[in-house]
Amino acid sequence: MDMRSSNRILFAAVVTVALLSVASTAFLPHRKQSMKLATKSGPFPPSTSAYTVETCLFDSLEGTVEEVPMVAPENLEVANLKLDLEKLAESTKRGFTASADEKRKAIEIVESLKRFQSVPDPARSYYDPSATSSVTAGERNMENSSSSSTSSISGKWILIYTDAPDITGLDSSRNPFSTAKLGRIGQECSPPYIKNVIEWLRPDWAKGLPFSGSDESRILQKVVTMGSATPAKPTFVELKVAGLEIEAASNDDTTNDSGKSSSNGNNMVENIQSRGLPAGILSMNPVDLKGPLNPPFGRFEILYLDEDLRVIQTSQNFLAVNRRIVEKQDEWF
Repeated sequence: MDMRSSNRILFAAVVTVALLSVASTAFLPHRKQSMKLATKSGPFPPSTSAYTVETCLFDSLEGTVEEVPMVAPENLEVANLKLDLEKLAESTKRGFTASADEKRKAIEIVESLKRFQSVPDPARSYYDPSATSSVTAGERNMENSSSSSTSSISGKWILIYTDAPDITGLDSSRNPFSTAKLGRIGQECSPPYIKNVIEWLRPDWAKGLPFSGSDESRILQKVVTMGSATPAKPTFVELKVAGLEIEAASNDDTTNDSGKSSSNGNNMVENIQSRGLPAGILSMNPVDLKGPLNPPFGRFEILYLDEDLRVIQTSQNFLAVNRRIVEKQDEWF
């Protein structure tokens, strides 16, 4: 055998060994690989704020593939947008201290969120029965029975951001001698009514005065409107003035400044001593002013709605961002 033939045989042997090596390793089990897209902490549910994709191929010699659902990229973007909006709301104290640049930033975030609006008829629970069929009206009644429906604005909400001057102008922190201190702001949507709720607290300067109540003494001012919508404009809610309600918030577990438990009985004197003069009187004599006249009060458009966040725009083009109150212990009105 000459040298040329020997080289050919040697080359063929090397190639054969290499191919066998590749073929054998192709069927060996691969290690599980994990890829984390993002992990964020915030006020939103884990299903929208943290995304982990697990991929595992060839878990056994038989080539079994482990299938794990992938998270849609747009869900991650929605979670990031909501988180940015929440951070902006917190840093600007509900928008009360927002600068012009921060207000523009909020508008940009909302414009981006609008692209992901998936509820076709967010104002459905306020459809006028006379403008819909009997079938639609029946569906509306069924929906109203569940105020926490993710596709409905019905339920209780708390304001986390606004640029509306009629709301930001309520800020009492700039007036040290204000007769009341602004607390939380919310909205109760229970068709056909929409109640805008403002919480008033005892001002700091009145703490040492007699009959001023405790830090937990609260008065709720509710501007009551009636809402209506139509299938032709499923994102718009028309409003009419219905009346005004003023009441003392329930303080079953509060104590007065002396450490004694507050009384919630029918004794006016005890109520005044524990809750203060205004709240004590209102606890037994709440104000409920409603009349037959219901003049127009404007309207708002629902720009974005999901299971925990709602963004609306008023007829004056101001924004209001609200978070849904889901847990019973979080309810304050």
